[in-house]
Amino acid sequence: MDNFHLTIYQSYLRVMHRFCQYPELVKQLEKGKFSSKTNVLAIGKTAWKMASLCANILAQKNISYEGFVLTKYGLTYGSIPGITVLEAGHPLPDANSFAHSKTIVNWLKNSSPKDDLIILLSGGTSALFEIPEEGISEQQLLEIYKQLLKSGKNIEEMNKERSKYSQVKNGKALSFVQAKNIKIFAVSDVPENNPHILGSGPFTPAMIDTAVKNGWNYKYGNKDIRYHIVADNQSFCNNLSDEFKSAGLNVYQDPQFYTYSMNKMVNLLTDILDGSAMLPITIQPFIYIAGGELSVKVTGNGSGGRCSHLVLNMINPLSRFNNSALFCFATDGCDNVVGSGGAWADSYTRKEILDAKISIVRAKKEFDSYTALKAINHILPAPILATNVNDVYVLSCGYRLSNHLANQDEPQNNLFR
Repeated sequence: MDNFHLTIYQSYLRVMHRFCQYPELVKQLEKGKFSSKTNVLAIGKTAWKMASLCANILAQKNISYEGFVLTKYGLTYGSIPGITVLEAGHPLPDANSFAHSKTIVNWLKNSSPKDDLIILLSGGTSALFEIPEEGISEQQLLEIYKQLLKSGKNIEEMNKERSKYSQVKNGKALSFVQAKNIKIFAVSDVPENNPHILGSGPFTPAMIDTAVKNGWNYKYGNKDIRYHIVADNQSFCNNLSDEFKSAGLNVYQDPQFYTYSMNKMVNLLTDILDGSAMLPITIQPFIYIAGGELSVKVTGNGSGGRCSHLVLNMINPLSRFNNSALFCFATDGCDNVVGSGGAWADSYTRKEILDAKISIVRAKKEFDSYTALKAINHILPAPILATNVNDVYVLSCGYRLSNHLANQDEPQNNLFR
């Protein structure tokens, strides 16, 4: 494996480790004032880590607390004192999603209004925290989720549709909350950190009052709510950009969060490679960084996620440009396949995949990007600790790559095998 590829991947791992300490969350909790008894509710893919940090800080402040973590299977790392840790299905809700959500709602209903409530939200909440509306069965709701995931709709469109059939989305969960003082801290995986989209906005009603730095203040009846974004895709990309710059690389970080279709994103990245994109940086070599959540309309029955699908679709364009490479990272550590943290390709990948007698056309048609890329060791391993700020794209334009196909008789030290 080329040293340049290792530099990119290892830089990503270092940034991920630091990012998952959530320094802004720690800062806000340390300076925050809370009632002597405070309840904690953490939902989403980063719920366990956020709740662990929160419990530690509350204990240091001698504040009594209890609460729940509700997260995806496999994203818990032990017990947390005073917190009940629950797991459920994602990206599709399952029996545990519905059962645990009812448990949490009953707990919220029976909590004292004198006790403050800390809510720790992150992506994944939509599937994890769910109770169907009256007249909608759990099976009917599950079928709606399945159709939405294959529809090609973007995250905002999907979450708006989900809200129609839910008792807890679009601010409806607030009706179960007794606490008068609510502080929400969120790790965002959505465009513009929109609190109505993030997790389908369970604690965000349609109208919110005042935007403040990195958040919002609003009221709901007699409830006073403070909503603060503590991490997002932009901040992750900022950290990754700084890491690359410290390694001596020239970097352009795109501030846009992309919700393009797959084809439109392929066209953008190709335009960057050939110099026709309107970027402030034009002289190669440079690294281009962006983030987002592409819309994918699934038509086949293969295996793979947004990152591997984008990489597969970029193999032909990359082959037309010397010294080009694309790395796509799923920051939640699961590119729709357990253990897959994303994928990569470079100028030589097209020859490699054709030599392996793998049809790019067939893999694209069947949406079987994972199988195709795994066969040539182009799937990126998931990090041990991951966040959830959606996908990150790293396009290298002009940095010299060694041709790892040039001496195929020599043993290869392949980190991504």
